[in-house]
Amino acid sequence: MCFGLGRANNRSAGMLTLLTTIIGVYSVACWLYENLRTPVLLLLRGAQKFFLGGQQSLPEKYGPWAGASDGIGKGYAHFLASQGMKLLLIARNEAKLKRVADEIAAKHSTDTDILVADFSRGEEIYERLESELRSLDIGILVNNVGVINEKPIRLEQMEKRLLWDLININVGAATLLSNIVIPQMKKRHRGLIINISSLSSLAPTPYLAVYAATKAYMTSFSLALREELAPHGIECQTVSPGYVHTSMTEYLVPATDGQKDSLSTRLVKVADMIRYAGFTIAKADQTTGHWSHGIQTAILKMLPASLKLRVFTKLYTKLLHEHSGTTKKQT
Repeated sequence: MCFGLGRANNRSAGMLTLLTTIIGVYSVACWLYENLRTPVLLLLRGAQKFFLGGQQSLPEKYGPWAGASDGIGKGYAHFLASQGMKLLLIARNEAKLKRVADEIAAKHSTDTDILVADFSRGEEIYERLESELRSLDIGILVNNVGVINEKPIRLEQMEKRLLWDLININVGAATLLSNIVIPQMKKRHRGLIINISSLSSLAPTPYLAVYAATKAYMTSFSLALREELAPHGIECQTVSPGYVHTSMTEYLVPATDGQKDSLSTRLVKVADMIRYAGFTIAKADQTTGHWSHGIQTAILKMLPASLKLRVFTKLYTKLLHEHSGTTKKQT
């Protein structure tokens, strides 16, 4: 009798071990697929280009014109101009747009136009934007325009105007601009939409709650749009960087020379990010924009949602105590 129970217990233990092993192997396989998919694609398509050659230039593959804005968008503008794309820069600051356009035209000898648009004005601006963009063969759209509360802040302390801008600009601009350019891309059976999300989309982010939520929207929107557009020969790439040194993250840079902060030392320069992110164009449909951000993302994806939330809470509680202010940054 005892012998029979022992055999039953052994079988139960064996089945539990087998089930645990299967779950573990499946979890590891999912993690590997999620995090190695992009580098594997880059290696395969990079090797294909090297050994087979004949890859089309970006203007030949997607069309002659690209649209972008400031910050990371400015970095993309320089990269795309260096690849022979004509540029249309869209932002609200006309003087700054002209300065950047002249800089790009002088450096890359390419046609560079500007279009002034204040996305905080909401629905009223998009009819004019559609009219202006209809005449151009927009091959690549970089959806980078966005707003962030400059420093971590409690929700109840935020100005109503900033809250509206975070929602209307971060969510509305990419959605409406994609809506405008997609019909012409479908007619030509080519095109690329690059949507700039953020590492903060991986988990709710206290004291950056609204911004992180809009970036979670951007990731969801971009991945869904990719599936919608694939049958029409149009690509959609999701870029989710970590900390990049732009005007949005200037507060993390110590004012005093010689001071070092753990976050400030991890800020990636725009040029370094674009060098990597630009290489992924036409090769991968998802990227963090920089290899170091890829490592950070892979580590975070190993954690359960509750633990990711705790990590983000600890980080941004620390930043909340170190910094204050409600100024918004827009690009």
